[in-house]
Amino acid sequence: MIGLLAALLFLSLLPKIAFSADAPAKPSVVSPIDVGDRKQLFLDERFIAMKDRITLRMNPAQKLGALRDEKGVLLQGHVSRVIEDGGRIRLYLGADGVEMLESDDGLQFRRTGVKISGHFATLFLDPHEKDAAKKYKKFHLEFGQPIDLKKDGVFASYSADGVTFTKVGRVFPFFTDNPPLVHWDGRIGKYVIYTRALDYDSENQRRIGRIETDDVLKPWPYRKSPKDRNDRVFFSTENAQVVLSTDKNDDPHSDFYYNASAIYPWAQDVYLMFPTHFRHFSPERNPFIRPRVKGQWEDFGMLETQFAASRDGIRWARPHREAYFPTGLPEEWDRWYSVTGPGLVRRGSYLYQYYNSSGQLHDSVVLRPEYDHSAKQLGGVGVVRQRLDGFVSADADHMGGWLQTPLLNFRGKQLRLNIDTGASGTAFVELQDASGKPIPGFTLSDCEEIGGNFIDQRVYWKGKSDLSSLAGGQVRLHIRLKRAKLFAFQFTDK
Repeated sequence: MIGLLAALLFLSLLPKIAFSADAPAKPSVVSPIDVGDRKQLFLDERFIAMKDRITLRMNPAQKLGALRDEKGVLLQGHVSRVIEDGGRIRLYLGADGVEMLESDDGLQFRRTGVKISGHFATLFLDPHEKDAAKKYKKFHLEFGQPIDLKKDGVFASYSADGVTFTKVGRVFPFFTDNPPLVHWDGRIGKYVIYTRALDYDSENQRRIGRIETDDVLKPWPYRKSPKDRNDRVFFSTENAQVVLSTDKNDDPHSDFYYNASAIYPWAQDVYLMFPTHFRHFSPERNPFIRPRVKGQWEDFGMLETQFAASRDGIRWARPHREAYFPTGLPEEWDRWYSVTGPGLVRRGSYLYQYYNSSGQLHDSVVLRPEYDHSAKQLGGVGVVRQRLDGFVSADADHMGGWLQTPLLNFRGKQLRLNIDTGASGTAFVELQDASGKPIPGFTLSDCEEIGGNFIDQRVYWKGKSDLSSLAGGQVRLHIRLKRAKLFAFQFTDK
């Protein structure tokens, strides 16, 4: 009896056998995910059914510096939006009216002389619009002092060329205090608008609200509230579907200043935000701040760009709370303040995004006296570079790890990966059937080593890559990684 108990104790202390291609576990029975031939990002756990020593990690963008025009003059101003149209990149800058600049490469911009009126005007190139005369749409704020909700709010215009606009009229009877961002969401067949929603009852008032509509040139729907009255001029949480706000894991004195939302066009079901996180100061917590007018405290604080992601544009996640890119050092132009504008443009294997900074705290003061003259340049417009699909990756360190996807239905003949193993890491891929068994000819031992940095690398098994015989069926991917970052996968015909 003692010998039996000792044996049982010994077995209980043995490490559990991790799932591998050689000893497959029986995955739970779930409906397969139809990935078709669309690219799929490792943005979250959607494509990770099982894993060992794999970590999802947000990858910060790389700052490339401040932008200058064709004469070498530094650009300044709020980034209203960046749009690509017919191979031209258009950057719209300004708050009280916007100036349009153009670029071929996303790095060198030239002034066009085009100026577009409207407070906090933001433009939208509508991919759904059938009428060429309305291809571009503009939304701006109109308001008096005091604001009168009987006539003030968000106004809409349209244009064929993004230069000359025809005004439609008011579409939203609230003061949003920053530009509402409009998108066409082809997944649901509606326009989606993200804008600020104010919580009147909170110290940290700013939230991000969402609106759906069939026609952005007609009045936008919103929830009516018993609290609505002419002195509550801001679009509020009573009126909005709030989709993002700070929470208990954030600084208790913080909220979201701006949303910089995007529907990512290069992969399936990817919604992104680059929200500006605003950490508020107070006279008690930050007595060293010197108000511009002595004794008159304003909304001082620091701002940085963070990252949020969603699969449907409604449920957003922020598992990574670090900055999407760092603010500058005290001697640099973009210290303490960064606000990313909406829009991503692609050139080859890279994406470019644009942000502005004042080089000061919010409401234009310097953090401490010793930094009054430490920066030779205050403020500007900067550009950051991100790898295509590179926002989040499934990472394994030098000890190695593996992941297994859920069951997938796919179309295509090839499997391609966006992956970076550097010079010293490796990856191997196995295709498994619904029961988790390796498919003959596509096992780990058949797979040729994947090593290097690739945006679009084909997977080979003993020199072959044709998956035609498996297309339309159900497969799982079992991917072994060592010192590697896996960003995306895609089944393709080529």
